Amino acid sequence: MDIKDIEFLKELKNEMLTQDKVCQADPRFWVVMQTVRDYWVEDDIEGIYIYDTEASESAFEGELENLAEWIKNEFDVVEKCEYDNGFLEIVCEDENEYFIDDVTEIRDFLEEYDSGRYSICNYRDREEIVKNTMFLTIRECKEHIEANSYHYNKPHTYAMTAWRSPQVEKLYKILKNTNWDELLESNK
Repeated sequence: MDIKDIEFLKELKNEMLTQDKVCQADPRFWVVMQTVRDYWVEDDIEGIYIYDTEASESAFEGELENLAEWIKNEFDVVEKCEYDNGFLEIVCEDENEYFIDDVTEIRDFLEEYDSGRYSICNYRDREEIVKNTMFLTIRECKEHIEANSYHYNKPHTYAMTAWRSPQVEKLYKILKNTNWDELLESNK
């Protein structure tokens, strides 16, 4: 092993011993966690997605409470559109009234006033570990995210433990218990 390798291992040992443990047992490592959006969900709904089939683009994506502004801007027949206490109240020129609290009711409204133009679904966000990411230090994980954030959606570091992995545990013990200064001296 050359001097540069020993110096690298010495610095790595120091960083591993002094970094925040974030309530994780050794052997700990970091991965990238990101937000993933699942569409067409039935439970734990976080938002609504409306697709404009004529324009071939997203028309609205957000929570029910934010939909009122979009409806006011898109539909001239709407005289009143307000969100209150989990419901969207819509009053139209033709005196039709809608009290909306789910996608089916929004779909009915869209069909009535612009038939066939919009496709609508529910979505929910969840966190998912990004495959093929593994870092020995939180610093390296943060640097990776900073340099590559455009590949991810709302990325952040996530600490994990290599539980019941004797080889990883032994490797970490070797890294942390070896006197790297002594090895440096003997290699000079």
